[in-house]
Formats: sequence, structure tokens, C-alpha cells
Amino acid sequence: MTGFDMKTEIAKLSRRVLEPVAAKVHGQELDNTVDRIRCAFEELNIKHTPVDTDFEVMAMRILEPIQPTLTQVDFTRVVDRLGGAMAGFCQGSGTR
Repeated sequence: MTGFDMKTEIAKLSRRVLEPVAAKVHGQELDNTVDRIRCAFEELNIKHTPVDTDFEVMAMRILEPIQPTLTQVDFTRVVDRLGGAMAGFCQGSGTR
């Protein structure tokens, strides 16, 4: 039986956030966005996150490079998914 590996789980979560729009974001652009999401989660895992952190704004900044590729509805959906995942991640890890 293998133990829990936070880096592996963060990588999976980073890719899952983009699942609804992955078919619309291709190749390197998708990989770069997954990397930015992964880095954000790793930073949230390491640092104390202030209570007043605006995860929606963080998500919009992370996803901004792919915004032109997506419809407004798709962009809003993935921003909501990422912002919610970050908030839940911080709540669950006790970093807030």
C-alpha cells in the first residue's frame, strides 16, 4: 500500500479543475495553465493564507492567459471551479 503524496494529489486536482474546458484549450497552453494551477496549490499548501484572500481574483489571474480561448460562460465556470477548489483546499488543510 502506498502512502498519500500531496504533490501527486495537487497535480491531479490541477488537471481536474480544467476538465470542463480541456478540449477547448490545446497543447502547451493547457499544460502551462495546469502548471500555474499546480504552483498556486503548492504555494497555498506551504504558506498561511489570510482570511481575506479573494480566491476568485486569484483564479482569474491564473486563468487569464486562456480567457481568449474560451467563451465567457466557460471561463466563468472554470474560474468558479478553481476559486472553489482553492477555498476548499485551504479550509481542509487548516491554512486559513
